[in-house]
Amino acid sequence: MRTTTLPRRSLRPGRNIALPVVLTALLASCGAPGAQSPLSDTPTDVSTSIGDEPVTLDVLVSTPDVPLYEALGEAFQGEHANVTVQVTGEDFNSLTTNVPRLISGTEVPDLVRLASFGNLVEDKLLTNLDPYAEAYGWTAWPQSQFASTRVGDDGRQRGTGHLYGAGPGFGLTGVYYNKSLAEQIGMSEPPATLGDLEESMGKAKDAGLLPMMVNGKDGGLAYPLQNLQMNAADGTQVVQDWNYNTPGADIDTPALVDAATTLQGWSDEGYLPDDVNSIDQTQAPARFAEGEGVFFPSGNWQAPVLQEAGGGEIGFFLFPPDDAGEPFTAMTAAGVLAIPTKSDQPDAAAAFLDFIQTDDGARQSTLDLLGLPPGGPEDASLPDSEPGSLVAGTVESFQMLLESDGLVDFMSNSTASMHANTLIPQTQLLVAGKTSPAEFSAAIQKDYEEAEK
Repeated sequence: MRTTTLPRRSLRPGRNIALPVVLTALLASCGAPGAQSPLSDTPTDVSTSIGDEPVTLDVLVSTPDVPLYEALGEAFQGEHANVTVQVTGEDFNSLTTNVPRLISGTEVPDLVRLASFGNLVEDKLLTNLDPYAEAYGWTAWPQSQFASTRVGDDGRQRGTGHLYGAGPGFGLTGVYYNKSLAEQIGMSEPPATLGDLEESMGKAKDAGLLPMMVNGKDGGLAYPLQNLQMNAADGTQVVQDWNYNTPGADIDTPALVDAATTLQGWSDEGYLPDDVNSIDQTQAPARFAEGEGVFFPSGNWQAPVLQEAGGGEIGFFLFPPDDAGEPFTAMTAAGVLAIPTKSDQPDAAAAFLDFIQTDDGARQSTLDLLGLPPGGPEDASLPDSEPGSLVAGTVESFQMLLESDGLVDFMSNSTASMHANTLIPQTQLLVAGKTSPAEFSAAIQKDYEEAEK
């Protein structure tokens, strides 16, 4: 773990030109919060005032997110002189696996980064944020930004019900590409179809280049897999119902088998690194930035680092559909923070959640440091980005997805154990040729059903 107690200083101001209004469609209206949930502790007396007494706010996030939350914490401290923000970072897989234990003990963080809710709502480990949403006016914001952080009265189904989390911005997946290497294989523009992408990978291999860099060690194989699955007819709806734990949801379908077959074929063809299952999310972007790989499927959170390291030689495009003209799809999710029910400072934690969504400097830092376009109020100021930059390119892609209604949550977030215990080992077995596509598809659904019991 890494723990940092932050000094007080302000965020740097915004720069350059304003980004397009990327959240217009995403933040379209949907239902406001319902009645108070009987499933977890619901505050009956909330306040938007932190007071004057010394307050220590403990924030537990995944290690790559630490620089962002350090910056957000510093800015928050600048507004509240009596607050000390302490940021702790933990490996993403460890955090995802251990979060029930971490928030049910005696020393509990006030805010915790979540990938999925799992049993946390049902086990009454998270605070129902509906009272804070009313107090801060979040109920007047466009509500679809909160869809993935609402949980129904059954404690399982997401997309509706009561609010249990909020975050500073939205992740987005696509494909980065090395412009110089692309020129070597005659690729002058991003692939328009899946067939074009596969043709370019074949040319890259023939030219002695690595076609695609992937971090198979910690879940990167799930990005192309899910995109391939969503390219199928009704694929996005099937995946979203499954992600949101809709009763009867089943992803063991011909579409997933076909997607697994394609991904396994890419491995068999030598399109992926020989050591793909040993490459993690730190090594993959570093090796890609150094020229290893024509393509790199990953998320917009990589954009700030790749923009700096790539010297303008890295571009970004959305994963292409099967046929030209079909809608684009991609995975997206809010960077969710939740307040454990055992938090000692729920009012301060809620004030921090409000701050990171509404403060101009915090919103700018969210884009600058982690590449995430922010949500928040409909009339909130938009962060700035350098025209033509990689970060601006990811935001433009986000806008394209909004227009095609192609935003879908991550399969990894469907259950608390899906990422670390199922998708990572199963995709590793798949590309290593140690399981068949049909066996892979069945195993994903089996583990999902077991986790839902």
